[in-house]
Amino acid sequence: MKSKVRNVLTLLFAVSLLVLLPIFLLHVKPIEVTIPEITRAEVVAQEEKQQKEAHATAMRAWTRRLYACEVDEDCIIVDKDPCGCLIGPSGVTAINAEKTLEFNQRFQSTITKACPDEQPSTEKECSESARAVCQAGTCRIVY
Repeated sequence: MKSKVRNVLTLLFAVSLLVLLPIFLLHVKPIEVTIPEITRAEVVAQEEKQQKEAHATAMRAWTRRLYACEVDEDCIIVDKDPCGCLIGPSGVTAINAEKTLEFNQRFQSTITKACPDEQPSTEKECSESARAVCQAGTCRIVY
């Protein structure tokens, strides 16, 4: 008989627990989670920004290799502009001689450009004394 009473009490406890449990759970506030909304335009803008940064990083690395040198013989003076010294000292630069083909492929345009009908500049980088040298691991023009 004691076991029947114990079973009945256990049953009553279990039923009361099942009835009261939802009441206790209803009083608990749910955790609020806010997810920031992001538009497709923002995603595209972020991707474009990352692509531009990656391109800029690649260009900086390429530029470092383009001008890198160890000795003066590594360097050569090339035309940055199709008109070269006809537009003045800004038309030439010194680069690593091994990178001449890469430089020409990247910077020489296929569009013909009308150059000034003047004599080539003889100042600074375009003077006859101008030569390409390696200074601190970088090709430069000295005059």
